[in-house]
Amino acid sequence: MEWVKQKFDVVILLLATVLLAVNAGLIISAHLSPDGQVSLALSPAQDATLPGFNSQAIHRATVLATKPLEGLFDASDSAGERGSLFVSRPYILKEEKLIDPIEGDDKLHPPIDNSWLIKHGLDYADLTIKDKDSDNDGFSNLEEYLAKTDPTDKKATPPSLNKLKLVSFDPKPFRLEFKGDPSGEGKEFQLNLKDLKGNARTQYKGLNDQIEGAPYKIIKYVPKEEINDRGVTVNVSELVVENITTNETITLVYNKETNDPTSFGTFRNLLTGEQMTLQKGAEFTLKPETSVKLKLIDISNTNAQIQDVSNGQIYRVLQIDSTAP
Repeated sequence: MEWVKQKFDVVILLLATVLLAVNAGLIISAHLSPDGQVSLALSPAQDATLPGFNSQAIHRATVLATKPLEGLFDASDSAGERGSLFVSRPYILKEEKLIDPIEGDDKLHPPIDNSWLIKHGLDYADLTIKDKDSDNDGFSNLEEYLAKTDPTDKKATPPSLNKLKLVSFDPKPFRLEFKGDPSGEGKEFQLNLKDLKGNARTQYKGLNDQIEGAPYKIIKYVPKEEINDRGVTVNVSELVVENITTNETITLVYNKETNDPTSFGTFRNLLTGEQMTLQKGAEFTLKPETSVKLKLIDISNTNAQIQDVSNGQIYRVLQIDSTAP
């Protein structure tokens, strides 16, 4: 038995040979005539008539062979991107990893979802698809995705404010400077007016007092301290003054220059190439959406705050890329 286990394949081959020989012998003996001759006569065919030509069956088979089987996949799912019985699923090699763009969790062009690209018929295998403008409306596919607009419809565009950039900030120093709290009790404050000379330059005022030579009054004082980069405790107290005409407030920091609220900023509309200079607080419109009234409510070296006057929504406009034309 041990030999049989070791030579199992040989045993099987021998048995098959024996069975083949026995079957051959039986077939020959069945055709031997009484005189010992082998008879190879064939029996006459019962019916030699060929079946009729079924053209309908051949047409149906041809249709099934030349198009994907209907019902194999949900036709509404990814516009047929799931493939068919005869077409393999596409995979994308990214960073030495195979990604399934249809059902995989990995995004080929983050933050854009693969399903969004497939839904709009965009080439997800294109490495630059995120930055391309598929409908030539001036907005990239990424901007269309973030704004939830159709990247293949030129009439469906993100807000024009997305194309407004801050070119430069032209600050003007505020004429008032907060120089301290001489009383040490928050009852009297020293202020300097930069554009005045003589005794009027330095004034000492308390809460709710109006400043001479300027349309401002003191409305709030907040004593503060903080530790600077060198580990030294410094005074960063704040004095809030209010314009008695416009009710606009400005916060003055101890011994620090503050920008005037009438500072200017220069902006560029990347859609039209138009450049404009705006004063803080100014209202304006932006092409091509000239029916939308906007307002510059704040500005700094790095960004500006633009408000949609109609609904109060505030947009943040960033500084333009230094490499932009």
